[in-house]
Amino acid sequence: MKKQIILLPATLLLALGAVQGQDVKERLKAHVYTLASDEFAGRKPNTHGDTLAANYIREQLKAMPGFKLLAKDGLQEFSYQAYRNLAAEGNTLKAGKRALTLGRDFLPSVTSANGSFSGEVVDMGEGKPRDYAGKDVKGKFVVVHLTPRSYADGSEQRSRETAALQNGAKGILLVGQPLSNLPARWPTKDGFYVAKVTDKAAKELLAKKQMEANVAIDLSTEHTFNVVAKIEAPKANNPEGDVLILGAHYDHMGIEEYEGEPAIFHGADDNASGTAGILELARYISDRRDFLKKDVIVILFGAEERGLKGSRYYAANPVEPLDNVKAMVNIDMMGRMPAEKTLGIRGLGSAYEAPALFASLPNNDNLELVWEFREKGPTDYSSFYDKGIPAFSFGTPHHVDYHKPTDTKERVNYDGMVMVYDYATNLINRLAFEPLRLTYRPQQK
Repeated sequence: MKKQIILLPATLLLALGAVQGQDVKERLKAHVYTLASDEFAGRKPNTHGDTLAANYIREQLKAMPGFKLLAKDGLQEFSYQAYRNLAAEGNTLKAGKRALTLGRDFLPSVTSANGSFSGEVVDMGEGKPRDYAGKDVKGKFVVVHLTPRSYADGSEQRSRETAALQNGAKGILLVGQPLSNLPARWPTKDGFYVAKVTDKAAKELLAKKQMEANVAIDLSTEHTFNVVAKIEAPKANNPEGDVLILGAHYDHMGIEEYEGEPAIFHGADDNASGTAGILELARYISDRRDFLKKDVIVILFGAEERGLKGSRYYAANPVEPLDNVKAMVNIDMMGRMPAEKTLGIRGLGSAYEAPALFASLPNNDNLELVWEFREKGPTDYSSFYDKGIPAFSFGTPHHVDYHKPTDTKERVNYDGMVMVYDYATNLINRLAFEPLRLTYRPQQK
């Protein structure tokens, strides 16, 4: 079922108008206060709050002189596979010919691939990379022993899955954790089996040396939006039709259980702050549109927290061809500038000219700049680098409120947001108001 476009409440329509006459700091704050409000309820994809946020952003861009809404009145709707859940039937595991009991002896992980599996079972101890030295596990199922403490965040499970995959295993049987599942939105890898088993079941599987299994996982579908608008440079200034993309994700985690109670994960820093920054950079460009040397497309992505779904969808289904896009600039979390005034910039390895370009930018606030040369990272600029586009992402450091209900509008450093905005405008001046072209640099091994 497709989502309905929901009209904004009158109070938020008033907020839209109130933003226009304020200075940069107050406008940034107004955006964050709106997007991170209780009414928007954490902007979880496929929810009412998510649609409110998309409409708010669209109306902001629509009001900026020179911008025109793309896609369907500014909204590019898309669907994606969301959470994975074990099906009620079809999950089996046999040690030799004996059937084990689901929920008592074993439980497939929702990170497992669907399908049927069979083969030899071998013990791999702790399953760390060193444990595979001199051993051939290709096409086999490895039994790996974990510590109970690892269940809290799943990091140990993920690292053992990675080690097994890298050594060619066909699947992994995890011992030492409760028979329950951590949330997952995608499989570890197609064709790879993952299950948790009791110590008793593991001993039986190793004694029989052979297993047969079937995994049945139901996939849910969600719908959300990218908000897309464009401002064109004067034709005389941009005869080749060069394009710059600015982006940030606007979604967050919505209402989730926290310490035993439902709570709104407001996402003020992640990423109402980055959304606010992109909106104000768009306004900066709108006010100077007669001097543009590139067209600028602004995209606020949905479902980043689901695994970069919005930016990946746009990169695969662009509203306008990507052929003329010369660079992409992303902001993910600019709201927690620390006392040291640290600002991280990812993607300097994505263009040969990038280090010299960033070294030449004014830094009037004496920010402590942390340059990351990795071409790809866990945010939306990676989706465009994968398409052969130089891409960068700004962000202030992570903090104790990251992905918690305590990431609220009151804890945002709005003076720090202005510092990031000021530094970003220096980059925009070079990329949008000069005929500068960057050369894509392939990922280094």
